[in-house]
Order: sequence, then structure tokens, then C-alpha cells
Amino acid sequence: MNIEYNDVIGAFVNTANNQPVTQAELLQWAAENPMPLNEPKKSNSDLMNSLIDSLTVKETPDTTQVGVETITERG
Repeated sequence: MNIEYNDVIGAFVNTANNQPVTQAELLQWAAENPMPLNEPKKSNSDLMNSLIDSLTVKETPDTTQVGVETITERG
């Protein structure tokens, strides 16, 4: 059985007869036709660090050094 979504009637239908399928039929079809899982993309930390570095203000117009500090660095 092939199933597709019919947007005219707003239901999943059997493509052989264009009749709406039951929830049980839809669940059975889904179990028999699992979608492949996409592997998560590996993050490129060098690219991310480069982007963050390019967006970080290192000096203000009056050339005062600024940056991000943590609570432990405040002293």
C-alpha cells in the first residue's frame, strides 16, 4: 500500500483508490516504511571560533581594551 497526503481533502489516502486510510493503516505503513535518520552534522569549531572572533569588539573607539570576563576573573 502506498500512502500520500491529499491536501484537497486534508487526509492521508491510499494511492490505489484515493480513499482515506485509517490511523491503524497509517501506523502500519509508517512501521513498514521508516524514514532514514540523518546523521547530525559535525560542527566546525575553527569556523565557529573565527566567526565569534570576527564579531567580538576588541577595542572601543577610544582604544580601551574590552573583552568578556567571567565572575572568577573579576577578583
